[in-house]
Amino acid sequence: MKQSVVGKVLRSILARRGSIVAPLSPGWQREREFIADTRSKTRLLLTDPAALHILVCARAARSIPGVFAEAGVFKGGSARLICEEKGEAPLHLFDVFETQQISADDEGEAVRTHFGKIHGAESEVRRLLAGYPGLHFHAGVFPGTACGLEHLRFSFVHIDLDLPDAMAAALDYFHPRLVPGGILVADDYSDPGVRDRIDFWLSAEHDTIIEMPWSQLMIVRQAQAGLASDSQRRPHRRVEYAIDLESARFGQI
Repeated sequence: MKQSVVGKVLRSILARRGSIVAPLSPGWQREREFIADTRSKTRLLLTDPAALHILVCARAARSIPGVFAEAGVFKGGSARLICEEKGEAPLHLFDVFETQQISADDEGEAVRTHFGKIHGAESEVRRLLAGYPGLHFHAGVFPGTACGLEHLRFSFVHIDLDLPDAMAAALDYFHPRLVPGGILVADDYSDPGVRDRIDFWLSAEHDTIIEMPWSQLMIVRQAQAGLASDSQRRPHRRVEYAIDLESARFGQI
């Protein structure tokens, strides 16, 4: 396919910034439009490639028996992406919401210190997602808010908790409960602290692990095995990507 002059110039500019442009085929325009529509309704922190990845993974997982979950909802942008593709599967949404501001105890102090006054309101997220079936909200500091849900088995999980310890706690909870073929997508993998905790945690696992070049890691569960002890874990080898898509945007050129 012959490149236009505008396309060549834009690619050259983005290449200097460590980014690329990936034109979408006509069959993917609905997804592009839905991501744009979500941005018009709420603050979506994901880049367009990461948002499209969430849509694709949720679509793939809806045919697998199990429930969906998201830990780290913020203002509901990524939850809306999941809702659009999950079908009738229940979706459990875990976030501190307003509780990090009004809670008087010491639980989640690291969360309050990290996020400060930046949080989403549960009522706003409920309004954003109104009309989608099977939603369950769990407000408070994870994983305490998951008490009583130990019987659930998950076909899709999206984790966006920012903090290394919170990410490790989420893996402790969700990974053993992923069904075979279930998909877990973890954000912030480019953060050194988060990366180290995830790599260490996964070092004794035998799942399919795919690093995406926009700071996401995808895990596809291969077997139902017990949790490994720390002594069984080993440094996790990773493949470095030469291209950084952190600021990439999909579009036609």
